[in-house]
Amino acid sequence: MLQKLSFYFDSWLNLVIAFCLSFLIIGHTLPAKADVIYQAFDQPFQEIENQLPQLKADGFTYIQISPPQKSHPSEAWWGRYQPIDFAVIEGPLGNKEQLKSLINKAHQEDLKILVDVIFNHMANYGDYPNTLNYPHYSPQDFHPKTCMDNDQDPYVLTHGWLSCNLPDLNTESKYVRKEAKNYLNLLLDLGVDGFRIDTVKHVEPEFFEEVLAIVPADKYVYGEVLSGNPDESYLYTGIHGLDSTDYPLLGTLKKAFSLGGDLRSLIDPVSFRGALRGSEAVTFAKTHDTIPGGESYDFYGFDERDQMLANAYVLARQDGTPLIFRDDANDPIVQAGSHFHEQLLPQPQYFRNGKEIAQGGDSPNLLFIERGDQGIAMVNKAGEAFAPTVAKMPGLAEGCYEELVNDLTMCIGVGDDGQKYVSQWNSTDKGGLDIPPRSALFFVKQD
Repeated sequence: MLQKLSFYFDSWLNLVIAFCLSFLIIGHTLPAKADVIYQAFDQPFQEIENQLPQLKADGFTYIQISPPQKSHPSEAWWGRYQPIDFAVIEGPLGNKEQLKSLINKAHQEDLKILVDVIFNHMANYGDYPNTLNYPHYSPQDFHPKTCMDNDQDPYVLTHGWLSCNLPDLNTESKYVRKEAKNYLNLLLDLGVDGFRIDTVKHVEPEFFEEVLAIVPADKYVYGEVLSGNPDESYLYTGIHGLDSTDYPLLGTLKKAFSLGGDLRSLIDPVSFRGALRGSEAVTFAKTHDTIPGGESYDFYGFDERDQMLANAYVLARQDGTPLIFRDDANDPIVQAGSHFHEQLLPQPQYFRNGKEIAQGGDSPNLLFIERGDQGIAMVNKAGEAFAPTVAKMPGLAEGCYEELVNDLTMCIGVGDDGQKYVSQWNSTDKGGLDIPPRSALFFVKQD
């Protein structure tokens, strides 16, 4: 009997070992996940190439470039989002050789390149919208002209012409899908590391089931679903590992950081459909669509300083893949938050109730985000400092912590009552906290 049990145990063990080895051997079958994405919005390839060492030093791991295909010749940013010929890489950002050079130099710096791609529509330029004779496309490759004037109608959503003047590709067509795959293969052959897909919700999910099947699983792919309704994103998330822009969270951030808003609503926004599930979300406080002149600015725009504090929240969490807009990358809060995110990536997150930290800490203006017992981010959106003379840190390990924005030190020790307190703040014997007004602090445990 014992011999038989031993045989079954050995067989089971061998199956487990074989299963684990299969993941080691075929590791690329696991979906890739980006760390922190820098949105190099409308930046020429050569300019980005010159920035690469600094971007790496600032803690970014992925660089997202704007659409590189031949497009509307306007120098304005929106020109890049009106394609003319997907088989040609040229335009104000640079040509194919310059893109290849950027990719190669990025890889030398252990950075990766994401490319913004458009599958939904073509350019409103010259006589193209009238003839529908683009390079590689003919009239039969487009949906009949229908103005997208009803965002709730599923048919219009995937068949209507954006702005009533951007010809909508017939993405159900085998030929159109083949051309989309040709474009992705062209970029993959250049060595790109993934894609951001524009206007995802205006294309049927079946298109992505087929087209994204050619993308290796070690490439990171996410789509823009510009909607505050999580269900519209969940129609697409998971298709060959596809993540989605977290516009529901952006709306929640705006409310939380606005005058009278409550930061405590950010503790678990998924529970009230105020955010996407973190494993499928690209999180942000700003993109090219939410700046002045952007497509959704009027709805999503909020105070510049509050946007920076919202960036702190996005970077402090474990949930989501943070994206930082080009203009925010040099802000000290963003730079510190990127390093915090990078250093504490494996650590679980826990939103500590402020009343467990200090008197008055349970406030709509304060947020405390622990990362395991190795770090904590503190956000104060109020116009005055939060400076209690006594503060506890029940979730952190004993020792000293470096603050990444202001280069101060916080030390934690055990008091006579056996609880953990802040025993030192800013290299003095003074305990407690002193979180400046309208600020974010990031603490990481020192070795």
